[in-house]
Amino acid sequence: MTLSLRKIVCQCILALGVAAALATSATAQRGNIESVTFYTVKPDRIGDFLAEIKEYNALMAKGGSTNYASMWVSLTGPREYVRASYYQKWAELDAGPDPKLKDEAADVARVSTRIIDCTSSQRRIIAEVQPDLTLDLLTDVPKMIRVLTTDVRPEHINDYLALVKSDILPAAQKAGLKLYEFSATRYGASSTQVTSIVPMDSWSELDQPWGVEKALGKDGYEALRAKIRPLIDQSVYNEYRYLPDVSYLAPAK
Repeated sequence: MTLSLRKIVCQCILALGVAAALATSATAQRGNIESVTFYTVKPDRIGDFLAEIKEYNALMAKGGSTNYASMWVSLTGPREYVRASYYQKWAELDAGPDPKLKDEAADVARVSTRIIDCTSSQRRIIAEVQPDLTLDLLTDVPKMIRVLTTDVRPEHINDYLALVKSDILPAAQKAGLKLYEFSATRYGASSTQVTSIVPMDSWSELDQPWGVEKALGKDGYEALRAKIRPLIDQSVYNEYRYLPDVSYLAPAK
């Protein structure tokens, strides 16, 4: 995410008070602890994998589980399927089997085994969304997301976060982005790895200046990149597409 999802994708507003106002209730309601699991599915088992995910979700719905998650597929980089879920508290990660699924426990175990049998590998990253560096005005799940994963130089992590706050998030707001989710990796990868996520409708949006580049203009964007380069080791963009048919989300209110 990430869909977890997947990673995921850097930034703040004019002041902390304004940022807090713009980080709407969506993030607060779902929690800021993000679990993202990446599955490498065997090429000849993709259909089986998706079918088993659907069956798993049906069992969750039958039991009334509230362990919601979105599913995504990578459009760039290694072919991976991504499951992203959010938690309010770290203690929720200690939870065992969902008590709501007591009657479905045997079927859940069986389907879970089949899901794993369809994969050749999996990895999990746990990150923490930073509310004061996040803009979330979305009312629905985006069709696509662009995820920027950045490895910040350890000695410059505070400088990078300050730049996100002073330059990048305000530009994201100025560009009219409905989502700019910024998270810091806690487990599963480097502790100085950060991810920012922005929504997209289609590849065609990139046919013209878009996002932060649109807000800053060509010269302003190049000036921002010049500030960023000394602070990082590398950054990588990846695109992911939302898979509504195999996601398990809370019913719309």
